Amino acid sequence: MRKYPVFKHLALMISLLCVAPFAAAKWTIENGVLLDPNGQPFIFRGVTIDFEVAPDKTAQAIKDAADAGANAVQIELNATYYYPFTIGTKLPGIIKACKDNKVVCVLEPNNVAGWPQSAQIPSPGTTIAFWTDFGIREAIEGQQDYVILGFGNQAFGAMPKEQYISYMEGYESLIREFGPKDFLFIVDGSNWGQDSDKAMQTFAANNKQNNRGKNLIYSVEMFDAYKTPAQIRDYLASFSLIGAPLVIGGFAPEAYYHPRHPGPLPAVITPLPAASAMQYAQQYGAGYFAFNWSGNKNVALNLVSNWDPLNLTEWGKLAFNDVNGIKATAKTATHFFNSSSSSSTVSSSSSSSSSFNPNAPVVILLSNVVYNSCASVDGVAFAEDSVDPEGGPLTFAWEVSDGNHTQQFTGPNIRFPMKQVTFYTVTVTATDSTGLSTSKSTRLYHSYSDNCIGSSSSSSISSRSSFSSTSSSSSVAPKASCTYVINSQWSNGFTGAIRIKNNTAQTLNGWSVNWQYPDTKKVTSIWNAKLGGNNPYTANNDTWNASIQPGQTVEFGFQGNKPAGTAVVPVVTGGVCQ
Repeated sequence: MRKYPVFKHLALMISLLCVAPFAAAKWTIENGVLLDPNGQPFIFRGVTIDFEVAPDKTAQAIKDAADAGANAVQIELNATYYYPFTIGTKLPGIIKACKDNKVVCVLEPNNVAGWPQSAQIPSPGTTIAFWTDFGIREAIEGQQDYVILGFGNQAFGAMPKEQYISYMEGYESLIREFGPKDFLFIVDGSNWGQDSDKAMQTFAANNKQNNRGKNLIYSVEMFDAYKTPAQIRDYLASFSLIGAPLVIGGFAPEAYYHPRHPGPLPAVITPLPAASAMQYAQQYGAGYFAFNWSGNKNVALNLVSNWDPLNLTEWGKLAFNDVNGIKATAKTATHFFNSSSSSSTVSSSSSSSSSFNPNAPVVILLSNVVYNSCASVDGVAFAEDSVDPEGGPLTFAWEVSDGNHTQQFTGPNIRFPMKQVTFYTVTVTATDSTGLSTSKSTRLYHSYSDNCIGSSSSSSISSRSSFSSTSSSSSVAPKASCTYVINSQWSNGFTGAIRIKNNTAQTLNGWSVNWQYPDTKKVTSIWNAKLGGNNPYTANNDTWNASIQPGQTVEFGFQGNKPAGTAVVPVVTGGVCQ
């Protein structure tokens, strides 16, 4: 007989077996895919919110995160067993805010981190007793459609692989036998959640083989154990072979260290490839929670400054606006759109087909600039980074009006001559392959009196592949748009990326791009591509990302050194970009 880990509240949990069971399960896991209560696939695209940092701001933060595009929130709680009633009185408000804003609510205890490496903390098993305590049980009862329970944020500290597996096998049995019924649980990896030895992967594979763990979602933290895109890709790719649901429970451009993490923190901060975490999560079907909304002492980890949703940090802009970010990839759980009340039961996916259209609208990413040269002053607008959440190709139609005349254009980007002291309204309509359209507008204006005044925008324009400057509706889209972006920069260094988006209806097989810096900037490392040259540089596809499907985007990243000042945006060229 297996000897399960023992914790002092087991007797209480056994006594709770006598209480009435919760309602029938709604969320399910089939063939490794997480299905919402309508039986539709769901992938977490959310943010972490620390309730303990600012309890009075949590409800508003949930709304703000939902408005920004998140489909889930991970709420960290100080779930101390000895004070469950206090937390229990707060949970209904948190759950209501999630339901009102149509985001899935993951409730994550944050007080068992690092056990047993951290001294004087309860074992992770106490969280099972916490969730079945009377004060908590009342708060979550009947909320299985909207709430997923955490087993403990970064629950295990450093320990041998086999020890983690042994503990988790015991805890899995206890969750199944004594935990609150019909809830799904998220469990964290070993070694402060980072599963650096893949112990959780082995545990998940064993569960799959032995037909266990049917109510478990697995979570990996991707911080300082994942310094390169290759490490992220390796982990997500290998886990995807198991056939079990995975979520990146925390990631950011810098490492997060739990307050209980032992030992001194590193003296040198290493930038982490957060964009790659989103890219590979999208590729391998993993969920993710960007860490964290606001209130962290390390401001580099905050998505917004001072809890203000209108004040996105650089990290927040990346997390929400990246081609693989939250806005572009999040899909709301379909049961939030059921015509019946939120408390009713939906027994099959067909019951909601009349009230929910699974074809999500296009996400338009629109930017613009006024370009001044000695020849003319032109308005330029870019929509090439827009995304069809289903991954299909897009077509673009533009209207440019100065109040008296209207011009029409097609293509992902446009360029048109501007008259002095005149406002132009620019509207783009993006349409997916099913005919579903979304529109977005912006305004441009200039007051240059001398056309030979230099424009600082020229380098940004030249990094874009093509423009439609004709009103003909028969203009041909380019092969691909090639965009150079700066992800982050500091005094003498930077990280950047080049994105190649297939704008054709045909698959592009193989690609190569070139760029050159006008200063002493130098690329020191690259990922997701093969680097050649030494300013000018050439990047060629890897074997696995050689093909770009219609409407899809391939991105490769790099890190480098630069002189003081703002990083320059170079021109991107290459046969695929023409």
